[in-house]
Amino acid sequence: MRKRKLKKATKNTVKKIPFSNITLHKLDWLEWLSIGLCVWFWFYPHPYKVAFTIVLLLPILGLILNGLSRPSLASLVSISTQSGEEKYDLADFLEFPGLVILIRVLIDYEFESFFSIIKVGTVGFIIILLLLGATHKLVDKTNKNRWLIYLTVVGNITIYSYAATYGVNCVYDNSQPKVYQAKVIDKSISRGRRHTTYYLKVEAWGSHHDAENISVASSQYSDTEIGETVSIDYKEGLLGIPWYFIE
Repeated sequence: MRKRKLKKATKNTVKKIPFSNITLHKLDWLEWLSIGLCVWFWFYPHPYKVAFTIVLLLPILGLILNGLSRPSLASLVSISTQSGEEKYDLADFLEFPGLVILIRVLIDYEFESFFSIIKVGTVGFIIILLLLGATHKLVDKTNKNRWLIYLTVVGNITIYSYAATYGVNCVYDNSQPKVYQAKVIDKSISRGRRHTTYYLKVEAWGSHHDAENISVASSQYSDTEIGETVSIDYKEGLLGIPWYFIE
């Protein structure tokens, strides 16, 4: 008789394991798709506007699809134990697009005012947070990893929001530019582990009172000589964040 009771109690204990503490990725197909599309946008962003738009929409699509049943935010973070240590992995459709867009737009577009990016980007950040809140529940209080989950998710949303806002401002800006002429006074190349950036240093122009380096494509770098005069297009930006580039 005692053995039966013990067996029953053990069975009930197994059933009561809180599922809310288990964090899993549900959209494996979207994660692999996100990785592939981000690699495309990073290494070969052509056509640029199409590639940017697709990568831009990945986190929004992921949050909506993952949140159809309004699960916990913990469903966006996979937690596993390896060699006695816990490993955290954010859903790739949320992690990679923000990082790739951030690096890509910083390389491709020169901004006039960092304050303007912060101001407009905060609006984008709030909008994405509202979407997150509408599609996902808070992490269960019994989840010992809840604060790390919050930090991971919100941190990556912050990167995505500000990078995406600046990207939208430049990529979809169809305003007429103000054109300034400036002489090239130097050239330089910056080589990183995974990317090489080419710069033309130009003399003071417009409201820029000091000489500055402006990034250009490798072909433009090769075709431009020191002492040559180049045209700099200055644009107001779709969202009011001024930016510029060498024609």
